[in-house]
Amino acid sequence: MEELIAALRAEGMRITESRKAICEVVAATGDEHLSAADVGERACQTLGRPVDQSTVYRTLDVLETLGFLHHVHLGHGPGVYHLSEDAGHHHLVCENCGAAVDVPLTDVSPILDKVAAQHGYTVRGAHFALTGLCGDCQTA
Repeated sequence: MEELIAALRAEGMRITESRKAICEVVAATGDEHLSAADVGERACQTLGRPVDQSTVYRTLDVLETLGFLHHVHLGHGPGVYHLSEDAGHHHLVCENCGAAVDVPLTDVSPILDKVAAQHGYTVRGAHFALTGLCGDCQTA
């Protein structure tokens, strides 16, 4: 949390109680993938009062720009954020039940690199998840 706050301060952002609460929530996410609304709701619970949603978005945007967070879309819902230290993965998401599986980069990077090279691209990230049906939903 302190590292996130220091990074925001270095970017010239005011460190308000709301921003501290947002950083606390982000630092405590572990392997969770949270939407901006989730972060805002948890920050409100931490503070015991509302947090302006624009403050949540601005703070998450700066933390993403600084490399602390990654932003990904897991299907049709809102984008979610997760800590960059946990970003060594892509995502598979079930279109039916919404189950999400983190897939290590080592499992998918060779394939993505090959496809990208065939088309003259360099893959720089995985902003969108691969969607389909999980094993349970296929069986059902």
